Amino acid sequence: MKKSIFLFIVLALSFQLHAQDIEYARKVLGKLTAKNFHGRGYLKKGDEKAAHYIARQFEKNNVQNLDSVYFQSYNFAINTFPGKIVVEIDDTKLNPGEDYVISCSSPTVDGTFTLAFLPDTIPTDSGFIQTINEHKNSGAFLISNYYPRKLYGKTFDGIEGIIILDKKTPGWHVSNGNKVQNTVWLKIKKTALPDDAKKISISATSLFIDEYKTQNVIGFVKGKKHPDRFIFFTAHYDHLGMMGNKTWFPGANDNGSGTAMVIDLARHFALSENQPDYSIAFVLFSGEEAGLHGSSYYANNPLFPLEQIRMLINLDMVGTGSEGITVVNGKAYQDVMNAFNKINEENNFLPEIKARGEACNSDHCPFYKKGVKSIFIYTRGKEHMEYHTIKDVDDNFPFTAYESLFGLLTKYVKEIR
Repeated sequence: MKKSIFLFIVLALSFQLHAQDIEYARKVLGKLTAKNFHGRGYLKKGDEKAAHYIARQFEKNNVQNLDSVYFQSYNFAINTFPGKIVVEIDDTKLNPGEDYVISCSSPTVDGTFTLAFLPDTIPTDSGFIQTINEHKNSGAFLISNYYPRKLYGKTFDGIEGIIILDKKTPGWHVSNGNKVQNTVWLKIKKTALPDDAKKISISATSLFIDEYKTQNVIGFVKGKKHPDRFIFFTAHYDHLGMMGNKTWFPGANDNGSGTAMVIDLARHFALSENQPDYSIAFVLFSGEEAGLHGSSYYANNPLFPLEQIRMLINLDMVGTGSEGITVVNGKAYQDVMNAFNKINEENNFLPEIKARGEACNSDHCPFYKKGVKSIFIYTRGKEHMEYHTIKDVDDNFPFTAYESLFGLLTKYVKEIR
């Protein structure tokens, strides 16, 4: 009887500790997405506040630092909109972030302009360019149902502004904010712009920062058997920040979720009973949304030599998982996929582990280009579909496969030889 009671207590404690992982992650996610972090971007020191929070978590959990600091400082150029943004269609004010977003490359603008609807029959980017050029120097803002993704945010000489209609809440991006262009671009929700709209009044002041000072956050746990060989867990902790002085983008899934998991992994491996054979570095990058700046800077200025990295696992958007996970670069590393699938079959963690080919779509890319064995994992599922919108919040956040992915990764680390 005593043995049964003891076993029950051990199992209960084990379950409680396992459950704590996701509760800790939720707490971290709640902090990262809080309003006082301002979307972890480039206004009001949002990313700096997040970086200091991450460093405090590392310190609290006994994760080691380098030369008494957790930060690697660097800078990049970015355009911002620090003041109030106002957009009115025929004197009806639109809601920023909900009804519209302004391209991060847009210049300062303040005025009222006529609207001109472009034909719905534009089939290609070249057709879009030809149509646009027919309206040079008209002084109008041109409205298009066609979305020229590769041209969005670029200068079109003689064109005041271009509006792209979106069927849903438009997503914002800051990856084109490294330069201020001459044409104002907006994405506006289609239902917010009537078919008979005549004019637009718009006011937005841009502030270009040549050298925005930011930082990567880096901690590590020393390995028992191979202290000079490293496994890297990485994620970007930045998000889009603020568009104007009120509209902020919380970035729960992108990438509060990956950041929370890396911090949780650091806490796990820093426990003496979980000390790994290889050293593990936990690297949280800034500047990803603006163009992989943080990971590129580290890859070019490594604090641990790149040749000492045994494996890099990048986590970006891991808040779902009802449909499984995708491993970018999985097709390049069959040994990794074999190991993942074996662990998954033995533990029934995930419904599917899907291998994808090479893609330069997150922070693994600068390392992969330099020959570091690197993969990028994201979860799949329709339980949280918001991406780059003000609705990517932590309320009722699913974290569907959090424990399963956490288990897969920790078991994989134990099996790396």
